[in-house]
Amino acid sequence: MTARENDTLGSGGPATVHRMSVADPVPLAGSSPVEPVRPAPPTDAAAPVPSPYGPVPRAGWTAVARTAPDGRPGRALEQVLAGAFALAWLTCPLVEPMPAHDMAYPLWQLPFDIAAVVTIVLAVAALWRGSRYAARFGIAAAGCMAVMTILCPLAGHTPVGWWTWVQTGMSLFVLGASTVLATRRPAAG
Repeated sequence: MTARENDTLGSGGPATVHRMSVADPVPLAGSSPVEPVRPAPPTDAAAPVPSPYGPVPRAGWTAVARTAPDGRPGRALEQVLAGAFALAWLTCPLVEPMPAHDMAYPLWQLPFDIAAVVTIVLAVAALWRGSRYAARFGIAAAGCMAVMTILCPLAGHTPVGWWTWVQTGMSLFVLGASTVLATRRPAAG
C-alpha cells in the first residue's frame, strides 16, 4: 500500500503512516524519522577458537588422494573372472531359441528371474571391486542360473536341447569358479 493510498484510507489527515508490525519504528511527534543505529564493524578480526579435534581447514586446502589397492595379488584375475561371469550369464539366454508357439510369460517365474539378475549383478560387481563376498554372490548366482535352466523346459518355454547343456555348463563354470574363490585363503599381511 502506498503512502497516498494510506493517506486516503487513514484518518484523512496529512500523510498518516500506519504501522504494519510491532517492529516498525514509530516516529516521535515533531521529529523526523530516525535511522536505527548499527554497530560499527570490528576493526580487528577476532582470532579463531582452536578446535580440540585438530586444525580447521582453510580456503585452498587440498585433500589427500586415496588410491585403490590395485597392487593386491589376484586383482586382475578377479576382474577377468567378473567379465567371464557376466559373459556366462549373457550366454544363457542368447543360446536358447525363441518359443515356437505364442505363449504368455508365467508370472510365477518372475521372482526366479529377478533373483537371477540380482545375484549375477552382485557377483560381478563384488568380483570387480575385490569384495570378500564375491564368492558367496557367485555361488548364489550359479544356483539361480541352474534353476533358470531347469525352469524353462518345465514352464513349457522351450524343450530340452543342446542349449540346455550349454546353460548347464555356464552355471557349473560360475559355481566352480566361485567355489574355488570361497576356498582360497587370503594372503597374510
